Amino acid sequence: MSQGFDWIAPYYDSLARLVFGKTIRRSQLVYLDKIASTANVLILGGGTGWILDELFRVNPTCRVWYVEASKNMLDKARARAQGLSVSQVSFIHGTERNLNQITSIRFDAVIANFYFDVFTTTSLGSVLKDITNVINTNSKLLVSEFVEITRRHRLLLFAMYRFFRWTCSIEATELPDWEGELRRNGFTVRDSKAFYDGFIKSSLYVFHPDLPGFSERP
Repeated sequence: MSQGFDWIAPYYDSLARLVFGKTIRRSQLVYLDKIASTANVLILGGGTGWILDELFRVNPTCRVWYVEASKNMLDKARARAQGLSVSQVSFIHGTERNLNQITSIRFDAVIANFYFDVFTTTSLGSVLKDITNVINTNSKLLVSEFVEITRRHRLLLFAMYRFFRWTCSIEATELPDWEGELRRNGFTVRDSKAFYDGFIKSSLYVFHPDLPGFSERP
C-alpha cells in the first residue's frame, strides 16, 4: 500500500483539491486548538505534511511524532518542516505497527485524518489497539473521515475505493464502521462537525477506557 501512495504523492494534494476544493483541508483544522500547549502529538498518515504548518501556527510549543507509510509523502513532509526545530518533530517511516519504536512517550493527542478508511472494520480493531497502547487516559483523538448517508455519498465512495484500490492497493473495498470501532475501543465523542454536504465528518474524541462500552480486546 505504501508503494501505491508513493506513486500518487506528487498529485495527492492537487487531486484532493480538485474533488473537494478547500473543504477537505478546512475539515482537518477545526479542533487543532483543543490540543494542549505542552502536548505530545501523534500524527498518523499525515501525507505531505501541510498540516504541520497549521498545527504549529495554532500551537507552536507542542511536540510531534509524524508517522507516514509512504516514503515519498514523508520526504515531502520533512521538506515542509525544515524550518522547525528537530526536537519538535520526529519523523517515522511506517504505520501504527511501528509505534513500538517510541518507547518513552505516551501521547496526549492523536491526529488521524482520513486514515481509518483504508482498513476493513475487522482490521481497524487491531489498528486502534496499537494506538490505545501508546496514549493516556483522557488523550484526545482528532479525526476527519467520510460518512455514508445519502445515495450520492455511496456513489462517491464506490468511485473512490475503486480508484485507490487500483492506484494504491488499499485493503478496504468499502467504508469501515470507524465510529463503532472507536466506541468499542474506549473513545467517547465530544464534538462533531459536518462538511461537504455531510459527506465528511470531523470529530473530537477523548479516550476513556473506563467508561461503559469499552471492550478490552485480547
